[in-house]
Amino acid sequence: MPSAYTNLLKLVQPVTGELTNTWGNTVNSTLTQFIENSIAGFQTYNVGTLGDWTLSTTTPGDTAAASTNAARYAILITTGAPGTTRYIYAPQLSKTYVVINNCTDSSSVYIRGGTSSSYTAGVEIEAGSSALVAWDSTISPSGDFIKVAGGGGGAAGGGSDQIFFENAQTVTVRSTIPTGMNAGTFGPVSINGGVTVTVPTGSVWTVV
Repeated sequence: MPSAYTNLLKLVQPVTGELTNTWGNTVNSTLTQFIENSIAGFQTYNVGTLGDWTLSTTTPGDTAAASTNAARYAILITTGAPGTTRYIYAPQLSKTYVVINNCTDSSSVYIRGGTSSSYTAGVEIEAGSSALVAWDSTISPSGDFIKVAGGGGGAAGGGSDQIFFENAQTVTVRSTIPTGMNAGTFGPVSINGGVTVTVPTGSVWTVV
């Protein structure tokens, strides 16, 4: 019986008695390196010149260059100056990503589940900021990414000024203020239908 492979990371699952005298090669090529990539590896993509980013995946047992499976990586970095919103399309499977928006203009990046023809609302990461996001299959109708931490816009301004704090005007995905934390938003702000913002007891969300 041949080896099996995990669904997203394509980590090898050898069968007992298989791979006699070749186990070391298999560990190196389809297990150890792939685990490292999924925990600490990063991929960089220029959304200014290449457009939206559909995270590539490989077939089970594929020992091609690890970079061909961008969906396996822990950290996704967007660069360039697209002049418009760009989207990262990731597999609709349970996984966390750190998304870093290093675009040199003011363009936001969204990470969404699915493809450009069938996608979820996703999570916005503003230019110059980053976020830890996770796939949540419990969000109706087909799950979506949720922001676990980060993603807020830092102070910005002309030249090297750090003077303006910016935020979006619409809450598009379910959000929860962490217990024991307060949050602030510059209004006006609206919340899309079917979307909730949870503020735990003892925490405060202030819109000014």
